[in-house]
Amino acid sequence: MSHRWLAFLSIGALGVVVFIFFVLRLRPIEIPEPVQTIVAGSLASPTVTFVNPSRGSQDAKITIVEFGDFECAPCQTLATSLEVVLKTYPNDVRLVWKDMPNESVHALATPSAIAAHCADRQGKFWEYHDALFTRQNSLSESQFPLIANELGLDTKKFQDCFDSRDTLPIVRKDYEEGLSLGLTSTPTLYIGDDILIGAVTLQEILDLIESKLSL
Repeated sequence: MSHRWLAFLSIGALGVVVFIFFVLRLRPIEIPEPVQTIVAGSLASPTVTFVNPSRGSQDAKITIVEFGDFECAPCQTLATSLEVVLKTYPNDVRLVWKDMPNESVHALATPSAIAAHCADRQGKFWEYHDALFTRQNSLSESQFPLIANELGLDTKKFQDCFDSRDTLPIVRKDYEEGLSLGLTSTPTLYIGDDILIGAVTLQEILDLIESKLSL
């Protein structure tokens, strides 16, 4: 009889451990509050470093810095427009991505950003970026490893990166920079000294770029 009770206790303990594991895995990922107070507007322009994913010519005359959110509908539309811009000006325009997740309305914004940067560790940020926007209307955390697999990533390395939140500091740094710039909406585009906010059209972007190139 004692052996039976011992078996029951062992099974029960194992069940508790498994339950705690899944609770920790499924809890929302939140960007911690900054240790220091961030003053909105304390920065005038964004900075670009090697950790920020970019596409287009490194010698481009114009750099577009986008602060985006993978669950933001206008950001999804803008992604298509920016693809056209890069094809129209392959040598003159460079695009840089920065994360500005709106966690108050988009529960998957931060996890998606973490996943995209984990894909970037394997050289597939933009492919993952495009896949997230393609699936935006049906996005779930369970799809992150599926996308990684479809893109031919090492899924174990990807999952280890995501589970450890290894790329969260990159997301947090972008987010804090956005706050310092005084950003309140996504998408926000910095094109030289000009700032475009919200659902801007492709033609607006093309006109602005053309005017800058003609100077």
